Amino acid sequence: MPATIDLTELLRADDVHLHFAANSVIDAIPLLLRPALERRIHDPNVVDQIIDAAVKREADTSTRCGSLSLPHARSSALSEFILSLGANSGGVITGFPEPRLMFAFVSPEGRRDQHLQLLAALARLSQNERIVEKIAGATNADQVMETLRGTM
Repeated sequence: MPATIDLTELLRADDVHLHFAANSVIDAIPLLLRPALERRIHDPNVVDQIIDAAVKREADTSTRCGSLSLPHARSSALSEFILSLGANSGGVITGFPEPRLMFAFVSPEGRRDQHLQLLAALARLSQNERIVEKIAGATNADQVMETLRGTM
């Protein structure tokens, strides 16, 4: 993975969830990660372990970053990053206007540098209100992907 993270290389269109809403970040984690994980990992126990790790991580320390939430975990069961996005211009947590974007992801255990680069790229994205609003208000996954391509 290059020093600069290209989010469009990590995020698949079928892992973009528009008009997404959950009661909490903890509730959102399995809603976002489970479909992405199940498409790539065929052992339900491993999927559950990864989701549990992300939930525990979020319960220990909030991953809120401005208008984004970044729940995540690392796993030795993966060789590639898995990234999923929930977006909602009215807020992804029911009853709250922020965060409007939630990037839930899992990083391979042995790729710490790239994990930190991804967190940094998402933190930079959170500082660009125009891009955040464009993604949060997108009507289809292609618009999201095109917007993210424009940030690289």
